Amino acid sequence: MGTLVPFLALLTLAQWTVDAGEDYTITIRMDKAVSDRPDDLVCIGRKLEPDESYIVEFTPHASKATVHHLMVYGCHLPAVSDFEDPWKCYDGDGTHSNHSVCGDGDRQIFFAWALDAPEKTLPDGVGFRVAGDTGINYLVIQLHYAKMFPEGVTDSSGVTLHMTKTRPPQQAGYIVVGTWGHIPPQMPDFHMESMCLYERNYTVYPIGYRTHAHNLGVVTSGYRIRDHQWTEIGRMSPQLPQTFYDVSNPGMDLEPGDLLAGRCTMNSMARQDRTKIGPTNHDEMCNFYIMYSTYYQGHLVTDYCFQDGNSFHWSDNFAQEEIPPNASALNGIPGADEVREKFGLKPR
Repeated sequence: MGTLVPFLALLTLAQWTVDAGEDYTITIRMDKAVSDRPDDLVCIGRKLEPDESYIVEFTPHASKATVHHLMVYGCHLPAVSDFEDPWKCYDGDGTHSNHSVCGDGDRQIFFAWALDAPEKTLPDGVGFRVAGDTGINYLVIQLHYAKMFPEGVTDSSGVTLHMTKTRPPQQAGYIVVGTWGHIPPQMPDFHMESMCLYERNYTVYPIGYRTHAHNLGVVTSGYRIRDHQWTEIGRMSPQLPQTFYDVSNPGMDLEPGDLLAGRCTMNSMARQDRTKIGPTNHDEMCNFYIMYSTYYQGHLVTDYCFQDGNSFHWSDNFAQEEIPPNASALNGIPGADEVREKFGLKPR
């Protein structure tokens, strides 16, 4: 996996439908999956045909009433040999790791879904490359069930992937910006921030973004910084459907030497103890996904830009007047009133 340079260091039931011609679909569903503990993680996988293909659309089949979130990963090999049956994709100590999804731990993100987000179609001429000589020979879907199922209840949630064998002009990839650390209790407006240098030797074009947090996230925002100028990539509340939204500034690019910055604004007024960044529903997460396209034709890896959300601060590196004043604002976000009501916030 790729990791961007931290700024601090610088300063199952599977249905396969193949249509005639180059376009086809793959539907992967859980086969009577069971959640037998809170925050269960269950995976199921399918082997891809050997020909190079591109994913151009994702149609989820899931409900937030059952599924906390759904991920689609690409693997060289799955973590288990009987990958066509659901398996518990966490380690023996109950924690989640890359090796519990892909056998070599080198997993590639293709899609993420939560809170009844709709389907996602990539722009014309863009696709996620799989199979061929990419090393992505299998697709694995991972479902996080927040609650334990009642006895006798099973799940068949999943996703349909719309595929083509015709190579598009651009391929798609991801950069994930986020933090580790913890959120103190009784904080109405706690900021967790990160910043990294974009060092790839090719230009990419952000085409979508997704925010992810659990119960304390009010607003998550992401920016490109070039010559001290901050350009918004996206700003959204993770309490709203966690789909991939169109970027705030269509047509923007990321070039080598640009900085990427992310902020999660958390409200912990309902908590009496600190909340750690972690995998369970009671823990928190601070993630800002950037979906991009690029004309670069080499193999892409998911890049990660993560820092300590308790010790790193934008204001230690930039003058306060340079930092966007609305980085934590709900203003202009459709559905903001619903979020304000959840946290007991007054309109600004």
